[in-house]
Amino acid sequence: MVNGYEKSNDIKVIECNLRASRSFPFVSKVLKTNFIEYATKIMLGEDVTKPNKTLFDIDYIGVKASQFSFSRLSKADPVLGVDMASTGEVACIGDDYYEAILKAMLSVGYKIPKKNILMSSGPMRSKTELLESARLLDDNGYKIFSTTRGYHSFSRF
Repeated sequence: MVNGYEKSNDIKVIECNLRASRSFPFVSKVLKTNFIEYATKIMLGEDVTKPNKTLFDIDYIGVKASQFSFSRLSKADPVLGVDMASTGEVACIGDDYYEAILKAMLSVGYKIPKKNILMSSGPMRSKTELLESARLLDDNGYKIFSTTRGYHSFSRF
């Protein structure tokens, strides 16, 4: 698999390996479909029936998050480029997007704040989606700050 980035007609290879990256097996696991078996059969010229899977066939979500080593490497440049100075990644599965992304963030070292949280949400849909989480945080003793008076008024329960 080769991924490229083109700038001024220069192509920089950011990934090139024979095992088709770590994403291929992860997608196979999440969708419970052996895509490596499919790929092998295709390369051998065998007939393959197209998988008949959709996102509606799974009742969980899979998320991958890069794990960067900046905190471990002194003098590391914290600005990322095409070289992706990552030391690895985690793959997490949750019952919904929020659980999967929280597991992934915690797995790569993000810390949940102990007492104060700043909420900035954007459009009305985002405000509405955050409301239940804000209530849970408030119920658990977190002090919630907001970026605008309007959001503060909206989220006061």
